[in-house]
Amino acid sequence: MRFHNMNRLRIGLFLSVLLAAITASAQDRDKVSADTLLYEQLCAQHVTENYHAPYTINKRDLEATAERGIYIVNGKSFQVKSLTSDFYVREKKGTYEPIFDKRYPVESFTNILLNRLKQNKLKIAITQHLYGKTKKVPTQNMQNIYDLLARNMDIYCSVTSITKEKMEATLVFHHRKLNFIHLFIVSVPTDDLFDEGGLVTATLYGNIPQSNIRTLFGKYKE
Repeated sequence: MRFHNMNRLRIGLFLSVLLAAITASAQDRDKVSADTLLYEQLCAQHVTENYHAPYTINKRDLEATAERGIYIVNGKSFQVKSLTSDFYVREKKGTYEPIFDKRYPVESFTNILLNRLKQNKLKIAITQHLYGKTKKVPTQNMQNIYDLLARNMDIYCSVTSITKEKMEATLVFHHRKLNFIHLFIVSVPTDDLFDEGGLVTATLYGNIPQSNIRTLFGKYKE
């Protein structure tokens, strides 16, 4: 549990920086338009295509865990070390499959957030912050979010808290070319994670420009 407390502290500091960046750019007309467009896209009718970015597991990227046959696939980090694209696999007859198992709630939650599972049967209810107000996005299949955003954006996450009742995490989509992020603060009842139609709730801060964050991160890293 110490790991999650430290993670929560680091992400808490990270979020304070991000929210300051949002405030600093709240009057930007381009951001207002971008937030409105994102909200409309999220509300639009989706046909779930089950999009997953292709990947190849290289053995040199595998990090052994304390349990035999369970590995971390090392990815990249974003801004802070605890926010990564690392995910978890299990070795089966020489192949590696992403983990989704009640015995491994953190690993399973991470794999879902990073869109590494072929089947995501969860629902998601999003409250989006738009230029000084919030609006609720209709509850929808969680996979829709990835079908909409993951084609052009890199995904990072950090599980910040896990109890018998609830798990919480930070989820970031980063557009490398345009250099902005969408930030989701997500939570799910621990039991719901493994139930078909289980509900994830999320708070969304969209279109955070990296030009603002970089300046603030200098202070954060100090």
